Amino acid sequence: MKIAFIMDPLEGVKAHKDTTYYIMLAARQRQHQVFYLDQNDLLARHDRLYAELTPVDVHADIERPFTKHDSSIVPMDEMDAVMVRTDPPFDRRYFYTTLLLDLLPPTTVVVNRPRGLRNWNEKLSALHFARFNARTLVTRRKDQILEFMEESGKRVTLKPVDGFGGRGVVFLDPGGPNNDQLINLITHNGSHMVIVQDFIPEARTGDKRILLLNGEPLGAVLRKAPKGKELNNLDAGGSAHPAEITPFEREMCAQMKQGMLDQGILLGGIDILGDRLIEINVTSPTCLQELCRFTGKDFHHDIVAAVETLSTEAKAV
Repeated sequence: MKIAFIMDPLEGVKAHKDTTYYIMLAARQRQHQVFYLDQNDLLARHDRLYAELTPVDVHADIERPFTKHDSSIVPMDEMDAVMVRTDPPFDRRYFYTTLLLDLLPPTTVVVNRPRGLRNWNEKLSALHFARFNARTLVTRRKDQILEFMEESGKRVTLKPVDGFGGRGVVFLDPGGPNNDQLINLITHNGSHMVIVQDFIPEARTGDKRILLLNGEPLGAVLRKAPKGKELNNLDAGGSAHPAEITPFEREMCAQMKQGMLDQGILLGGIDILGDRLIEINVTSPTCLQELCRFTGKDFHHDIVAAVETLSTEAKAV
């Protein structure tokens, strides 16, 4: 197979923990051809999609993970599969990338499906499974945020709807002296939507990332904030630890499975605080290397095998 990976620049990849690198490594170990491109490398000529593709050899040596070869402009429909692994934010450029990928024929499998990337905002999509959520408000208005907090009289968490990696998250306490200032900051003076949720005390002991393949949970990783900090995200300095999936969390995954399949989400990740669903990650879910290391299982090969199956089925239609 020929598999193209749309991702951030190879030079910035941290091979010791990067999920995309690990999937690319499995693809090469399974004798597939691997190609790299950035979103900026895409172009359309009339109704056909092209890209400046760079063939890549992928090595298990994390000090020298990639060998790049000469790039050339190639029709993207010559690829058997395209894996979209660009990190958030899901901005206008990301949106246009998904529209261009819609030009590909069904014989070229796109993972995750462009429609699903557009439809499932990583924070708002969790609202489709409200019984698993914390008490939630989505708004841009300061008065509604303050009223929401006053209803419970407890701490709340505010996150930008298009945020990622813990960026932009703030915490408000009832009567806090800087509440107005923080709300104006995160909402850009009322022009940006934010998600407001009851603060979940269990956040202090870590948040759980569950990776799902074809809607089925592979396993879980617990992310813990560094001492003196509140954000558990690995990008914010958090650390990864082994974790088990509870029966309630398996029920949660089962409730989401059909929705993920309908949206074409082959590889997803859900974030859980306590027993509350916080986010559904679909753009470039991480923690795969940590999960493989903790369990001793080659889930990166399982992911590539699933892409192989999709490609075979697509060509058989």
